[in-house]
Order: sequence, then C-alpha cells, then structure tokens
Amino acid sequence: MKITDFALVFIGITLPIIIIVYVNVSFTIKAKEQEMYYKKIISAAVEDATNQMKEVENTDAEVDYGYSGLQNSKVSVNPEIAKNTFLSSLYNNFGIKGNKGAEQYLQTFIPCIAILDYNGVYISSMEEYEKDGTSNIEHIVKPKRYYSYTYTIKNDNSIVDGIDTSNTSNTNNVIHTVEFTMDDYIYHRSSGFDGEVKSFYISDSENNSVLAPNDIIDDVVKLLQSKRKQVIIDTITKEISNAVNKATSYANAAGIEYNFVFPTITQDDMNNAIQNIGMFAFVQGINIGNKYLNAKSYSTTKLEEVNKYYFSLPTGVGEISTNTSKFKYNLYHKDINCPEYRISNYNGKMGADGKIFVITPSYVTTKQQAASASVAYKKDKDDMGEEDDKNYGWISAEGFYPCPICKP
Repeated sequence: MKITDFALVFIGITLPIIIIVYVNVSFTIKAKEQEMYYKKIISAAVEDATNQMKEVENTDAEVDYGYSGLQNSKVSVNPEIAKNTFLSSLYNNFGIKGNKGAEQYLQTFIPCIAILDYNGVYISSMEEYEKDGTSNIEHIVKPKRYYSYTYTIKNDNSIVDGIDTSNTSNTNNVIHTVEFTMDDYIYHRSSGFDGEVKSFYISDSENNSVLAPNDIIDDVVKLLQSKRKQVIIDTITKEISNAVNKATSYANAAGIEYNFVFPTITQDDMNNAIQNIGMFAFVQGINIGNKYLNAKSYSTTKLEEVNKYYFSLPTGVGEISTNTSKFKYNLYHKDINCPEYRISNYNGKMGADGKIFVITPSYVTTKQQAASASVAYKKDKDDMGEEDDKNYGWISAEGFYPCPICKP
C-alpha cells in the first residue's frame, strides 16, 4: 500500500475523533463559562440581599445602634426583604422579570435560602398553600428557629443535657432553656423562675446567677460558653438539611428530574456564619452542558456593636463611701465587666446619705470623647424634694484616663 493510502486511512480514522474531541471540549468550555456566569449572578444576588435586609426600627439619635446586648432590638434583619431582593436580582439577570411562570419555575431550582440573624435562622423554601381557592407553590419564609439549648440541673446539682426524664417524680429538678446569640449575650428562662425571660451576658456575674446554684455557677458558665458555637452550627445545618430534603418533591412535580442534596459547607463558612449575620443561598439542578449546576453562595453583613467607653470616678467623690478603688483619678473603661469599673461605677448606686446617683452621659463612643468628656453625677430627683435638689446638685468631673485594668 502506498504512503498516500496510509495517509488517507489515518485521516479517515483520526478526523472524526478530532471533531468529537473538539466538540466535547467546546461544550465543556461553554458549560464552564455558563457555570461561572450563573455562580457570579447568584453571588451578586446574595450580596444585594444581605445589603438590603438590615432594618432600623428606631431612628432616635440617642439610641446606640449596636447589635448586641440590650440594643439588639434596635437594628434587625428582615427576612422577607432578603428573600425578595435575592429572587428579584436573579429574575433580572436571567431575563425573566415579570414572567410569573418563569419566575416560579426558577424558584424550584432553589432548595433553600438561609437568612442568619443574630439570635436565630430564617429558612425560605418551597411550600404549597391555598389562596383564594387556588393552590400555589412558591418560596415562603418560615418562622425564626432560635439557637436554643436546654439543660437540667438535678437535685444533686448534676447537670444533664436536655430535659432529664430519668426521674419525672423529682420536682426539684430545674429545667433551663438558653437562646444563644452570635456573641456572649443570651436569653434565659427556667422552670425555677416561672418561665420568666432574662437576658444578659453569660460572663456577667451580676446577672448570671439564674443559670445555676452558686456552687456550680462557674461550671455552667463554662458549659454554655463551650456549647454556644456548636448549638448555632447544628441549628443552621439541621434547618438547611430539612429544607433541601423537601425540595426534591416540589422540583419533581414541576418536571425537574433532579435529586437535591445537602450542600457542602466548609468549616470556614460556618465559622464566619456564627460571627456575623448573613445569608446562604443554594441553587441546584439547572442543566449546563452535560452536568447540573450545584452552586452555593454565602455573604455576610456586619451589624457591629458600637464601641462604648464607660466612666468611673475615684474614691470619695459623690459621698459614696463603699467605693474601694485604689486609683485616685478619673477613668474610662471599655467593658462594664472590668473589675475597676464595677468598684468605681456610681450609676444607679446609693450613696451614704441614701440618695441614688445618676450619671450623664453614661458612656461615649470614641476614646477622644472619653478623654475630653465632662461627666456629671446627680442625685435621683424621684427621691428628692425641691430643697434636696438644691443641696444635691450636679457633681462634675473632667479629665479621664484609660483604665489600667481593661486597657481601652
């Protein structure tokens, strides 16, 4: 056989292979580009949602808009705004805005949206409901699931996870339920206090005595601090898993042949999730080339606690004889749990003459303001007549130094 014949045979065999490989590579590249595009617009939608979901409930200029502690009700997350902003952004980028059928169809590819709030998680997932006699299926935000943990303190002061059922006849067992937050602040109620809800920092020894009897309070505080992180992660994971498991049936009803699976969430993502409010969104099952999209996007937005610097005065000022501070000058502190602040703080305390002192301002928000502040204490007017008010007027103090203990 001539060399030209061999060449023709070679070309006849290899050319179809080259064409097939070229076509497959082209499809793979195009699918990859499409996947990157989809992930990009999903990430952008999540960013839009997290930026829009913050909701200020009080515009009083005197209110501290920190997101922790007693101020956490002033700034909140609106899960409906988060969900609607996310979906609207997707509709725009997919070019289906206003097409109700296409919008609902796209929702079936979104098994779960998780909106992470300061003290709980909202889940938006597909639900069927009746409205005006018509059956509807769309994304619905479920009630917030709080980061809750329950423990029982038995009669012998032993601590049991959950509700102890080993001896239901023992009425001395006290059941405690704690709702964790993304910092040290908690909400607590127990059977021993008729279900009354109290809120405080776990480490705040002036308020945390409701957590346990005095002889085991330190053990319970350590237990709660060690449990907080895992309880939050477990709550978020469980709620996402439940939503994803239910999503397949709704997708199949819409003609989508895809089984949704619980997405992989890295440890870094989860660690970020329990430090900042934010949002997880999962989009799965969209056909891209010869595979299906399985996208996860996560974004956070910080509702940061405003820095506060608290004031204290040295021994002898304001006729409060119980003050035993070793420092003889005005101080400002970064933490109300600072031992020196607790000794020297007059706010709300009773002096040797039985009068209550009130401080103004109780704190400032910058070190510059703290160093140059003019602080005044005054006796509580409610306990004073007009003559007393004259005698117990303002006590002014200026020139404050950073506390050597908490080192602001």
